[in-house]
Formats: sequence, C-alpha cells, structure tokens
Amino acid sequence: MLFVARKIFSGGEAGQVSASAVRIATAGVAVGILVMIISICVTIGFQNEIKDRVASVIGHGQVVNAQGIYRDLPVPIQITDSLKNELASVTGVQHIRRFVLCPGMLKTRESFRGVMFRGVDSDFDKAFISSCLLEGCVPSFGVAENNAGDTSYPDSILVSSKIASAMGLHVGQRVYAYFFDSNLRVRKFLIAGIFQTYLADYDTQMCYADSRTIQKLSRWENDQYSGAEILLDGYEGIDSVYSSVSEVFFRKVDDYGHPYAVVRVEELFPQVFSWLDLLDTNVIAILILMLCVAGVTTVSGLLIIILERTSFIGVMKAMGATNGQLRRVFLYLAAMIVVRGMISGNIIAAVLLSIQKYTGIISLDPANYYLDTVPVCFPWTEIIMINVIVLVVCVLVLVIPTYVISNIRPAKSMRYE
Repeated sequence: MLFVARKIFSGGEAGQVSASAVRIATAGVAVGILVMIISICVTIGFQNEIKDRVASVIGHGQVVNAQGIYRDLPVPIQITDSLKNELASVTGVQHIRRFVLCPGMLKTRESFRGVMFRGVDSDFDKAFISSCLLEGCVPSFGVAENNAGDTSYPDSILVSSKIASAMGLHVGQRVYAYFFDSNLRVRKFLIAGIFQTYLADYDTQMCYADSRTIQKLSRWENDQYSGAEILLDGYEGIDSVYSSVSEVFFRKVDDYGHPYAVVRVEELFPQVFSWLDLLDTNVIAILILMLCVAGVTTVSGLLIIILERTSFIGVMKAMGATNGQLRRVFLYLAAMIVVRGMISGNIIAAVLLSIQKYTGIISLDPANYYLDTVPVCFPWTEIIMINVIVLVVCVLVLVIPTYVISNIRPAKSMRYE
C-alpha cells in the first residue's frame, strides 16, 4: 500500500490531474506552515526585544517608596548597601541598580524644556546606553570628581535625541538646568552624549546624570534614592522572584519612616505590555486561519485525487483490496503531501527569517513600534509544536475524504474508463 501511495505521490501513475492536485495540496501546506512559523518567530522576537529594552531602561521591577507611587514628584526611599546586597542575594535576581529622579528644566538662549533627570551610579547599564548612543560617549557616572575636561566629571549628562533636536543641543555644549522647590537652584551641565532608546515616553523627557549630583540638588541624604531597579535573569519565573522580593520588604520601613513597595515592570509600562499581550491574540487567529487553509487545501487535493482515481479504486477492489487498505493508501499519500509541504515551508521560512535576522532588510517606524527593524528569534519549542500540530491535524482531517472510497463500487467505476 505504501508503494502504491508513492507512485500516486510521484505522479508517475497518477495522470496530469493527480499530479497537479498533489502540487496544489503541497503548496497549500507549505504556505500555511510558512506563515505560521514567520508569525511565531516575528511576534515572539518582537515581544522579547521590547521587554528586554524596557527592562534595560527601568528593570524588571523596582523597589520604591510606597507613599510616592501615585505622586507626580519623586519621593525618596533609603536603599543602603546592605539592603542592596540582600536584594541581590534573592534567587533569580541578577543585578540591582539604584537611581534618583528629579524634575528640572533645561534652558539655552533660544529655548527651554522641562525634563526629568535620572541620577545613576556606576552600576547602571552602561552597555545598553552605549548601544543606544548616537553621538558622544557615556560618562563614568558614580566615580570621584576629576578635572573639568574629563567625561567622568559629575556635571556631565546624557540627553535624548528628542530633547537635543527640540532644543538644538550638541555634544560638548554646556547647558543650564533649573530646579524648583522652595528655592530656585541652577546648575550648569556638560552634554557628554546623545542617546535614543526608541521608547517614546522615555526619550521625550529623560536625561542621565550622576546620582550624587541629583541627590544634592534634591537635598537628599547619600543613602536616599528614588528607588532600586531589579534585574532578573529573564521573564521566566518572574512571579516567584517577585514574591521573594516582596517578602524582604513586607511591612518594612526605612530609617526615615518611609514604607517600601515593590512594583513590577508591567505596572510601570502598562500600555506597552497590554499592547504586547494583544499580539498573542492576533497570532492565535493567524495560526488557526493558516491551519484551516492547509487542511482545506489538502482535503480538496485528496478528494480530486480520489475522484480521478475512481477506476483504479474499482480495479483494486475487484482484485480483493478492502476499503481499509485503500484508505491507508490515500492516507499514506496525504501524509507524504503534508510532510513535503511542511519541509518546503520550514526551509523557506528559515531562509527568509535568517535574511531578516542578519540583514534587518525590513525596517519599522520607531515612533510606532519602538524598534527600527523587524526583530526575529527562533523559538524551537514553538516551531516544533507547530509542525507536530499541523501534521496531526491535517492527517486526522484527511481521514474524512477517504471514506468516499467506501461508496465506490467496482462495476460502476468501470464507467470512468
């Protein structure tokens, strides 16, 4: 029976109609699996890239002052070295970064703009900011003061490309910053570099500065920060790590009487993560649609082959073949069609995705998608699952048209000769 199925599959004995039906059915499976794999690889790659970018900027979570969560102005919380080390020892936590936020205003002779200064220590993600740098260099924040010509000088800052473009700023320029509370304070900063993270809300207002400088301007103590960013090994197991970190701060207050709170990254950027969750729904719809396309195309092709081979079925029955044996012939044929289509679809998908991954030929608008090129990853578990599901579903669906064989009678089939 397998030999007969191979002959029909090859087209050697099937005639022109069957050969065309085999090619059409194979193409249907190939297109379906191609679209499904591309959808999965691009969607998961996009989600991972956005999540990693957000985590690089603000961490997977933050420890902040519970009283300042719903306030517009930053509220300090004590983050000592011992507390930082205790957090870093929690299983799953990779790194802890302290930061200080302070609103201010940059002013030149021609323009002014309200910004948010983000004071960082030497433990901030310098590699990520360097990858986002458009001009200049990243200052050595958190080190001792050097001479004014060194970029490690604490009055050096990084500004986003949006701020620089709006105010006409450039690297090496000195700009005045104004800070307001009960008194007006002025500080002159040196622009060491210009960056772009593609996170629109962040790039619109954020400037990087030395944490000690921002603490002094905010009149905070050396151990007071706006919070500490928690970086994990990944998003896997984030719930258990979040629970462990929350236990560290349960009903805990600092030496100034301020209560601690642990905030997840999803709460800090809810609009981004809600948008990413919607992509899963779109992918599921695409997978179901493409699975239906592959199944319907293969069923149609198999029905054409069965009807075109009616006389062949009649002769085989006259020679003693049972309906079950003939159904197996066409199920073998269907499996060959599905497997060849899957192989073709996987190869084409691998080639197209590899081209995009290593060349970035397809670009995106960063203003809308936070990225400048379409990201690609290869989640092998999901790819294997797609292939298995397509094979199983298509073969099961193809059992139905094979029952047409039971209605074919040898005597009547001779009329097709």
